Amino acid sequence: MNWRSLLTFQTREFSSTPSDHRSALDGVRGIAILVVFLYDCLKLPTGGIVNLLGRKLSSAGWTGVDLFFVLSGFLITGILLDSRGQPGYFRSFFARRSLRIFPLYFTALWVTFVAVPWVARYWSPAEPVAQRVAVLSHDQVWFWTYTQNWMFAFRGHWPDVSYLNHFWSLAVEEQFYLVWPFVVCWASSRTLTRICWGAVIGALLLRVGLWTQGAPPVAMYVPTLARVDSLCMGALFAMGLRSEIWYPRLCRWAPWLMLGAGGLLVGIDCVWPVLKSEQPGSQTIGHTLLAVVFGAFIFTAAAAKSDGVVARGLSLRALALLGQFSYCMYVLHRPVYKLVNKLDWSAVPESVRGLLIFAGALLGSLALSAISWKFFEQPILSLKSWFPRPGETPAAKPVAPLTADPAAAQA
Repeated sequence: MNWRSLLTFQTREFSSTPSDHRSALDGVRGIAILVVFLYDCLKLPTGGIVNLLGRKLSSAGWTGVDLFFVLSGFLITGILLDSRGQPGYFRSFFARRSLRIFPLYFTALWVTFVAVPWVARYWSPAEPVAQRVAVLSHDQVWFWTYTQNWMFAFRGHWPDVSYLNHFWSLAVEEQFYLVWPFVVCWASSRTLTRICWGAVIGALLLRVGLWTQGAPPVAMYVPTLARVDSLCMGALFAMGLRSEIWYPRLCRWAPWLMLGAGGLLVGIDCVWPVLKSEQPGSQTIGHTLLAVVFGAFIFTAAAAKSDGVVARGLSLRALALLGQFSYCMYVLHRPVYKLVNKLDWSAVPESVRGLLIFAGALLGSLALSAISWKFFEQPILSLKSWFPRPGETPAAKPVAPLTADPAAAQA
C-alpha cells in the first residue's frame, strides 16, 4: 500500500460534532512536550556527527510551543463549535477551563513567591534561591494576572531570573481562552473563517513590521497578537474537521500539505534560519509555516481511523503518558532541570553527561507530574461533573481527555 492510500483511506467517517476522545491526539501532545524538553533540557557537547544532529534537533525544540498553540486552537475551537448555541455554553467552558488550569498554575506561583522565601528563613540551603525569587517578586503581579508575556515584550528582554520565563506561553493561552469563546459564539462559520485568516495574515504582518522596525527578538516572540496565527490555524483545521465539504478534501490533502510545507521549511532553513529560536526567519515566516505543518499534522491524526497505522503509532503508551501529564511537566520542567543540573556529574564522562541530565530531568518531571495528577489535579478535575458540557448531564460519565496544551491536558 502506498503512502497516499495509507493516509487517505484509513480515515474516520465524517461527523459534524466529533468531540469523542481521539487517542492519537494524546500522542501529538506527548510529542509536543518531548520537543520542549529537548530544547530546554538537552545540552550536548560539540564534536561528532551524533552530537551535531542532537544539537540541531534540540535547537529546534522551541517549535514544541508552536505545536501546543496549534493543538490548543484546534481542540478548543472544536469544543466551542460543538457546543455553540446550547444552554450552558459559556458557563461550562469557563468553569471547566478554570478547574484544569488555575489550581496548578496558581499553586506554582504560591510555591515560588510565598513558600520558597518562607522555607529559606528556616533552611539556609534555600537562601540563594529565595534571593533570586525576591528579585522576581517585584514583577509578580504580571504573573498573577497572566500578563507576563506583555511584560517581557514591553521590556524587550527576558528576566534575569529565569525560573518562570516559560510561563509566557501560559499567558498567551489564557488570553486566547478569555476572548475566543465569544468570537466563536457570535460569528457565523463564514465570518469565523475570515477572522481566522485575518488573524493568521495579521500576525505575520505584525512580526514582519516589528522586525523591520528593529524590535528586540522577545518583542516579536511573546505577544499574543504576534502568535495568534498558530492558534487560528488550528481553529481553521478544526472547522475543516466539521465541514462536510472540506473534510474529505483535507483527508486527501492534509498529509501532503504537511510534507510539502515541512520540506519547504527545511529548505528555507538551509539558506535562512527558520528553525532557530528568535531569528528573523523563524520570527517572520517561520511561525506561520510551522502553523501550517502542525495544523495538517493534527488534522491527519484526528481524522485517522483508530485502528490505522497513523493512530496506532501516535497512541503508543509512552507518548500517551507524556501527553496525559504534559501540563504539569511543562510547569515543572525548568525547576527540575535546574535541580538535576546542580548535582555532581563530574564522575560521568562528558560525552554522555548531557543525555543523562536530560533523562533525569524528563523522568523527574514525569514522576512529580504523576504524583500531582493522582493527589492534586485529578481530585480537582472530578468537580467537572458539576459543569457538564452542553448535551451532557451532571450524572454522565466524564468524557475522556480530548484537549490539551501546555496549560491544559484535559478539557
